[in-house]
Amino acid sequence: MRPALIFGMLAIVALLLQTTVLPVAMWERVTPDLLLIMCVYLGLHQHTVGGAVGAFALGYLQDTFSGSVLGLNAFGMSLVFTVVYLTSRRLWVDNAISKIVVVFLASVLKTAAIVGLVALFLSADGLWHTMVRYLLVEAGLAAILSPAVFAVLAQTQELPEEEEE
Repeated sequence: MRPALIFGMLAIVALLLQTTVLPVAMWERVTPDLLLIMCVYLGLHQHTVGGAVGAFALGYLQDTFSGSVLGLNAFGMSLVFTVVYLTSRRLWVDNAISKIVVVFLASVLKTAAIVGLVALFLSADGLWHTMVRYLLVEAGLAAILSPAVFAVLAQTQELPEEEEE
């Protein structure tokens, strides 16, 4: 239970960084999706129902604080978790380079899925142009930051459990 609590606290810290600090520090409103990196970590290392629920919760948390249509990021994170989980069962994605590539492709997948849903159900005037403009930069930033985020998550998941008396 303790690793799940630490993961939840790290998700809140990542959300705060992603919504407050990084938009100010980055160039032209381009920010890496830290919660997506955490979702990819779940897809690679938590092959349980808890991992799927965690991915959905990350997306729902992002929806709640982003002010966008509720459920878009939750759908995107669930899709990313499912694809990464299925990929990691078939392909070897245990080294740093493959994890960086997976994060990059997951970012592209999530953005394309969300833009596709918005285009299907809402007005999409100029949406594709904006997506193409920022998609590769945001995916690249997420991929660059992924080794550091994975290292922090790996350290927190390896903490020893406290024994109950």
